Amino acid sequence: MATHRIVRYRGGSFETVEIPVVREQPLTIFVNGYELATLLCTPVKLDCLVLGFLSFEGIIQGLDEMTSLEVFPEEGVADVRLTKAFTPPRRRILTSGCTGGITFGMPMEGLKAFSDEATLHSDQPFDLMKQLYAEAYLYRESRGIHAAALSDGRRLLLVAEDVGRHNALDKIHGEALLQGIPTAGNILLSTGRISSEMLRKGAHMRTPFIISRTSPTGLAIMAAKRFGITVIGYCRGEGFNVYSHPERLLPQRAALLATHH
Repeated sequence: MATHRIVRYRGGSFETVEIPVVREQPLTIFVNGYELATLLCTPVKLDCLVLGFLSFEGIIQGLDEMTSLEVFPEEGVADVRLTKAFTPPRRRILTSGCTGGITFGMPMEGLKAFSDEATLHSDQPFDLMKQLYAEAYLYRESRGIHAAALSDGRRLLLVAEDVGRHNALDKIHGEALLQGIPTAGNILLSTGRISSEMLRKGAHMRTPFIISRTSPTGLAIMAAKRFGITVIGYCRGEGFNVYSHPERLLPQRAALLATHH
């Protein structure tokens, strides 16, 4: 994080102050020597970002399909070598990501719907979002960034931050692959809007819950209903909205304990 000198206006007067500002830079990914894509991102956990992006796009199915991954932050380049031949996709889709996200398709085929077995107590979303904000260092410093996390319902397993909300999920998925942490059955948290590509990433990771402080799009809600994902939005203060599969939400744990005493 860099600091910049700005002029602040407050209380009827101007003052010069130094404030932290989030860094943003392009990262061009090369696969087997072919230029694949350039992502605008925050230069933190770039190896995780590349891994997550390649996995979400179906270019790799696992770490064993790579022979090497080198990231050169100063040059803004990532070089990936695969154990198999690679042909760059021709079709690109510009997503609604806040830094102009790219995907090479929006495949939902082959993704199975979740069962109704996964449940969440109604007080858990608040606890988890509080944990996310406590762990989101760059967000606390500048506010100009998105944070995401993977949780088992009690604690945060992974946390990532980036100027792009979709990049933050890529970093979560990539780090989970590197650390061997299963994402299936866990909870995905984000400070950003849940768009269709965000929902697709959650479905790919097999997370039955996606929780955000903001709202989902209509297309994301349709996909969530189809794939059995409970989408919780506007989780802030003392309330939240449940946009799909509300049957998974249970009464507060404190209320349950009170009824049993």
